[in-house]
Amino acid sequence: MKPERIFALIAGGTLITIGFASLFANLVLKTESWRIWPIVAVLIGLGLTAPGFLGFSRPGFGAFFIPGIPVLTTGAILLFASLSNHWGIWAVAWPLEVLALATGFILAGIFMRVPALAIPAAIIGINGLVLAFCALTGMWQAWAILWPVEPLAVGIGLLILGMFNRSPGVKLAATILFSVAGGGFFITSLFSRFNTTILRFAVPGMLIITGTLIIISFLLRLPTGETTPPVEQPVEAEQAV
Repeated sequence: MKPERIFALIAGGTLITIGFASLFANLVLKTESWRIWPIVAVLIGLGLTAPGFLGFSRPGFGAFFIPGIPVLTTGAILLFASLSNHWGIWAVAWPLEVLALATGFILAGIFMRVPALAIPAAIIGINGLVLAFCALTGMWQAWAILWPVEPLAVGIGLLILGMFNRSPGVKLAATILFSVAGGGFFITSLFSRFNTTILRFAVPGMLIITGTLIIISFLLRLPTGETTPPVEQPVEAEQAV
């Protein structure tokens, strides 16, 4: 698709969106139509994200997902807070920005066909999940027992990279990191002070997940079968004339 057509689609879609948003504001919000101002951030996010879907034909465009998804997420949260007048939503919603960045890396890796982006995606995504849990529950002390997720996250990224690149060394590095994470979770399971809260399920669950990943990484490194090199046929000596 030519760049001018891409621009026409993005510009036209933006104007249509603004038109519907203005109509909604005039009919529903009336004198408070100013509350839809975050639609600007949403449209910027859409404008940044839209070119990323052309990544299969033009791989470089997939990088637009990395800034586009977080900006789009920011606009969506702002729009919800403005329309509902519930600005306190940021107290629990801000980890969505971290998860949005991880999603941007995932989509960029898929559309750009760059498996190495799985590493930052895994690190940012898993940290985002833990931050979201802490923000929702208020249990920030969970980091005292969930710190082994850091080597676990790196290991997951390396495992995905090793699967795509078929690199035994990368898969071995992932297995080592899974073992480190498993050891960390084992230690925290022995000395945990949070066995009376919901956190009592966290470490056993992470031990199960880590053990499963170690088994998966080991199975992926198993040889598929030895191949016997072809035996060279002896060259027959030429008969003497």
